[in-house]
Amino acid sequence: MRNLTGKLLAVAPIAAQDITFYNNRTYRNNSLMQPATAIFALVVGIAATIAIPLASYGTSAGSIVDLKIAARFYIKVAKDFNTGRCKFYDEKEFAHLVSLYGSIRHLQILGRKAL
Repeated sequence: MRNLTGKLLAVAPIAAQDITFYNNRTYRNNSLMQPATAIFALVVGIAATIAIPLASYGTSAGSIVDLKIAARFYIKVAKDFNTGRCKFYDEKEFAHLVSLYGSIRHLQILGRKAL
């Protein structure tokens, strides 16, 4: 992002419930990771962030400038990923997390109460 805009990338934290099925009536920070609840595939999300709150972002609308920067960022990341210059995750770290906690696929359901 810095290469495209001259600004550092802002990171928004996610909570555990952000990666759970959407209709489980839990509070969440955002729905950026929701595709991960529906498929067994790598999900990469880029959240649009701004310095001050604007009403248009509450309706999921964005400025054309912001959308253009995001599109350029997606293309740059895709190119770097395809040439091996960037990774979405560290394989050794992921394997270590799975060895400690197991798969998170059990989070891709409504929950035990709903079953």
